[in-house]
Formats: sequence, C-alpha cells, structure tokens
Amino acid sequence: MKTEYRVRPVTRYIVTRFATEQVSEGGCCGASSSAIGEFASGQQADLVADAMVARDQADGIESIRTRHGLSMGEVISGQRLEQGE
Repeated sequence: MKTEYRVRPVTRYIVTRFATEQVSEGGCCGASSSAIGEFASGQQADLVADAMVARDQADGIESIRTRHGLSMGEVISGQRLEQGE
C-alpha cells in the first residue's frame, strides 16, 4: 500500500453578524456574534452581507458591511485589490 497526504489551501468566506446594544443608564452594553453562512466566493458572501444590511436598515436598525482579511489573489499579489469600506 502507498499513501500520500496532500495539503491544499482552501478559501472560504464567512458572513457573521456582530451586534452591540447601547449603554443604558447605570448599565453596561452588550454584544453578540452569530454566523450567517459560509460561501465559496467573496462575491456570494458580499451579496448575502449586503442583503442582510438592507433588511436591517428596512427594519430601522443601523447596519453596515465591512470586509476583513485578504482574498487569495491579494495574498499572492501582495496588494489589496478592493478598497475597504
């Protein structure tokens, strides 16, 4: 028998929701984080995140989208390809 173990880079894009509560009088603020989903491309993840922001804003919730980290192309080239928000 002969075996070979290969290591391959995998790029996934995970959309998470991070929420904070305003500080109340005499109290402290709260925060929570939850995963929305995992996507094979940054474009898919961006579309989902944009839709989540639009839904929150329609519900009167202050909401923005940010993108963190580098894509595989950015890692290879050593340059940021998109401007961060």
